[in-house]
Amino acid sequence: MTGQPRKQQRGRVRRLPRFSAFLLTGGLAGLLIGLILSAIGPVDVRYDSFSVAGFLGLICAGLGALAGGLVAVLIEKRR
Repeated sequence: MTGQPRKQQRGRVRRLPRFSAFLLTGGLAGLLIGLILSAIGPVDVRYDSFSVAGFLGLICAGLGALAGGLVAVLIEKRR
């Protein structure tokens, strides 16, 4: 450590997608789509509008998170 230059090692940096970001984005997009579908869909007197929005929002959020995870896996496999 008396002024000798350090050797730099070149390494490969593996850039992976952040799965949590893809899952969260897909889930939020699915939730938004579910809420929009519940707002424009037909009205059923058997169910409250809030319960329909909740059910569709949760189902679409799960499907959106699944789609986001699939996109992340495909991006990872492509590299």
